[in-house]
Amino acid sequence: MDIKQLRYFVAIVEEGQITAAAKRLHMAQPPLSQQLKAMEQELGATLFEREGRGMQLTDEGRALYRHAVRIIASLQEAEEEIQAIRQGWTGRLSIGVNTLSDERLPRILRLFQQSYPQFTFSIQQNDSSQLCHLVRERALDLAIVRLPLELSGFALHYVKSEPYYFVGGYDIAEPGGSISFSRIEQYPLIVPSTEGLGINQMIRDEFVKRGLSPNIVCECSDMTTLMQLVSTGFGATIVPETVVKLHRGVPIRKFELEGDPSPALSGLIGLQNGRLSKASQAFIDAYREVGRAGE
Repeated sequence: MDIKQLRYFVAIVEEGQITAAAKRLHMAQPPLSQQLKAMEQELGATLFEREGRGMQLTDEGRALYRHAVRIIASLQEAEEEIQAIRQGWTGRLSIGVNTLSDERLPRILRLFQQSYPQFTFSIQQNDSSQLCHLVRERALDLAIVRLPLELSGFALHYVKSEPYYFVGGYDIAEPGGSISFSRIEQYPLIVPSTEGLGINQMIRDEFVKRGLSPNIVCECSDMTTLMQLVSTGFGATIVPETVVKLHRGVPIRKFELEGDPSPALSGLIGLQNGRLSKASQAFIDAYREVGRAGE
């Protein structure tokens, strides 16, 4: 039994007779009668009681009608959804966000939603190396990662540059609004985990370039916990401007870094050879637009 036969059956039920159903279906009566007979033979059940020129459903026919209506409606919904996805008007967009996050993400999503109100989102937070893996496995459409990273096989759609800040609790007694790396060397530091990647490596590299050695007393994988530790005076840290903005309510002091250190870089990535959906391209466009507005 196929969907066409179910449509024939529903038409017969709703019209109450073969002749009217055939007219509705724009077909001759004999082929429709043959289709009904074939369905009854396949099911081994009588679906209608013939009463004069009319037809009444049997118990078996009523059971089939309930299922047929649901199946036809479900198929129609599937067809409509597929067409909407093909046209780029609906679907689900999976975005990965680095554990340091991006304070612009709510604005980007809002801008995207204005053009694609029927889309839903899946937002997954993880470290940058894991996000790259998930994009490669197609578990994510796009990801916002911290750079530098090995990006072979990935397309870098946008790069954001921002300054680093030295951040400590209110007990930091530094004059002015900036601090040198030689002064930072005197403070115990809490740094993000993942040695050899991103911020962790930047901090180490900047000290090495100056012939200095950072006093790292703690590595922390959770940025909220790290900033709470800083606010209590357990240690200080060096983080991108984004992190400072995301923790405005935390009692901390920030200082610009002297000596022109490398900026903090983050990027929006996707698969290099992957086909971009209309939704992915729209998200990239929204990301760029918000980025340009902030420059």
